[in-house]
Amino acid sequence: MKRDARSPRAYRNDVTGEQSEMLETIRNAILSVAPDTEEIIERGMLGYPGIANLAAQKHYVALYVMPAVLAEHRENFSGADCGKSCLRFRRPDQINPRRLRVLLRDVLEARRNA
Repeated sequence: MKRDARSPRAYRNDVTGEQSEMLETIRNAILSVAPDTEEIIERGMLGYPGIANLAAQKHYVALYVMPAVLAEHRENFSGADCGKSCLRFRRPDQINPRRLRVLLRDVLEARRNA
């Protein structure tokens, strides 16, 4: 579900209910690992250049990261639907902020070493 928001704030304000809670939990994990990152709208999603993209879809919230790094962490997210480059969360209880931060730190490390 692509949103027409023109700013990250407008995007976040457009998301409601449990999805808003999930979006903010994941967003907070991203910003705790990379507090100086810019938050942008990229391809109709929240973008965090060099780290991740974040999208509220119709039935889930998706976090997009580097496929190679996600493959190393896949087993840590057994409650989420895991694609090649994304984690799809349908419920807030599927999100473990500590594990997300570890994943995101590894994404940053992989980008630095690329």
